[in-house]
Amino acid sequence: MNHKLEGAIVTSETQPTIVIAGMGPVGMTAALSLALAGIPVTLLEAGADLSSESRASTFHPPSLEILDELGVADELIETGLKAPGFQYRGHNRELLAHLDMEALEGDTRFPFRIQNEQGNVTRIIRRHLEAMPHVTLRYNAPVERVEMGTDKAYVFLPGDGREPSYTADWVLAADGAGSKVRNSLGIAFEGVTYPERFLVASTTHDFLDDFDDLAYVSYIYDPDDWGVLLRTPKHWRVLFPIEEDETDAQALDPARVQQRLQGVIALDKPYDIAHSTIYKVHQRLAATFGQGRVLLAGDAAHINNPLGGMGMNSGIHDAHAAVQAIRYALDGGDPVRAVATYATVRRDAAAGDVQANTQKNYEEMRERDAAQRAGRKTEMADIAADPVRLRAYLRGSSMIASFEVSKRRMLRGLTPVRPAGQLPAGRRLSDLVREGAITGAALDSAASADASVAYLEPHHSQLLADPLHTVTAASAAPVILGLGIDLVDAAAVASETAALERSDVAAVEIADHGDADASVVAAAVSAAHTARRDILVLATVGPVDASGADTDPVAVAIERGTQYVAAGADLLGLVGIVDLDELQAIHQAVPQVPLVLLTPPDAELASLQELMLAGVRIVIEGARVPAAAALAH
Repeated sequence: MNHKLEGAIVTSETQPTIVIAGMGPVGMTAALSLALAGIPVTLLEAGADLSSESRASTFHPPSLEILDELGVADELIETGLKAPGFQYRGHNRELLAHLDMEALEGDTRFPFRIQNEQGNVTRIIRRHLEAMPHVTLRYNAPVERVEMGTDKAYVFLPGDGREPSYTADWVLAADGAGSKVRNSLGIAFEGVTYPERFLVASTTHDFLDDFDDLAYVSYIYDPDDWGVLLRTPKHWRVLFPIEEDETDAQALDPARVQQRLQGVIALDKPYDIAHSTIYKVHQRLAATFGQGRVLLAGDAAHINNPLGGMGMNSGIHDAHAAVQAIRYALDGGDPVRAVATYATVRRDAAAGDVQANTQKNYEEMRERDAAQRAGRKTEMADIAADPVRLRAYLRGSSMIASFEVSKRRMLRGLTPVRPAGQLPAGRRLSDLVREGAITGAALDSAASADASVAYLEPHHSQLLADPLHTVTAASAAPVILGLGIDLVDAAAVASETAALERSDVAAVEIADHGDADASVVAAAVSAAHTARRDILVLATVGPVDASGADTDPVAVAIERGTQYVAAGADLLGLVGIVDLDELQAIHQAVPQVPLVLLTPPDAELASLQELMLAGVRIVIEGARVPAAAALAH
């Protein structure tokens, strides 16, 4: 397939055909990302125009980062409201906890939420797409069904007989919870629909006049009438649960809506109600997010209750990952691997992060046990007052942690290599790193028996193949092993990396201890990266001789670490740096990869939670590292 990415329009007769069903935030985000890469794309919308329905309105930091990369975040922010924090309030609307998102300044360029109607982002993106000649926008074009070919997908619109309207290289189904694409492929939509429903009422009344320091996003903990207050550019939206024995008609009766709003704060006049609607509460997942040449995203793949504002945002994250998978396949990667990686990574994110968190929010908001509610109120106040716990909580609630994991897993899964059998050591280590901070130990130390990772010093060639495989097979933990050869010989580095992988080593360490030029080390990292299949590449920097007047260990780690990550390192190792502020500075400068600390047994370290927040995922204790040496050459 002949195409060129990075902005040049594809003109070859063999140009790819990408069809996106649905022009909501998910489909439009994916379309703009593909179009900016020069890939022709056709969008099909069932309606006569973009939806103007007032639905999702909260944009979390990772979504803002995605939209910023696409050049549309500024417009969204300018037309929206910046919410620098959110609140939990009690039965009498008293403030229980204010969670200030400034705590995320080290984690994101956007340490806040943006409150804006989802219809605004689709219209902003449409203006960009309409200016691109390789983008086709079709309205009144509902997808009736999709059929599979060997390496194509056939898209049928109403009136199509045996011949499809489109023969597509890839189809992205972003056509909502009732997805015709998903249904036509026979993909189950597993989960439950709760008997409880939500009433959402929009009013022009300004609740800022009624509450001191009310946040634009506020959750009301009230066992009898819990709900959410959300500010949008035009309205306040109030979300209430509806009693099981109350019909939709009763819940939407203007008098009943007035009663519910008066229960938030009593006014001496009726509320001005701009809009009211009812949502059913679902927790559902598609059985798979990918089949053949079709990827499911957004509500077509997963739906959840709206508490936490994660539905649309997770869909935008789906779009980001789907474009990665499609571009990988268009670049010559294995399409089967592309689909499998996307389907696994994003389904895990939906199930393990989005649905788990929204379900937790749902249960906590409606909790009636007084002791449980009191404990939760105390916990939230304690979190708000503790900077470490606050940052950890906000990384979860703002979806930063989830998105970071997704990006790492997509990067690993789309490495253009063949899988090396079932659960190779590199995959096991990658999964361990994804799950959180873990400890390691030198293989011959007393601590190695309980460690999650085993570390071996640079070895000699006679340890390769069968003897080394005996060592790795005897270790319950994945093994990290250092190269024992001259890094100048890139061919030798590649050959040894392949040999280590055959011996089931989990990660190969290429160490910069000050005795090699950074460009040489980077070349060795690149050679190992190119040669590997699933083995991870660990580039280690340090120690640095602190006596050098012009030597800053953190600056050296950042400068060299950036080069090595760009060359293909999956992990960045650090020797001699354990201070949390310094680790955080390195993590902010090189956020793409997890950090690995190699420390002597007596090193004083922060807690695993604090280290994890600073980007550390592996701590190897008892490693014998070389004496400090200045890294200036």
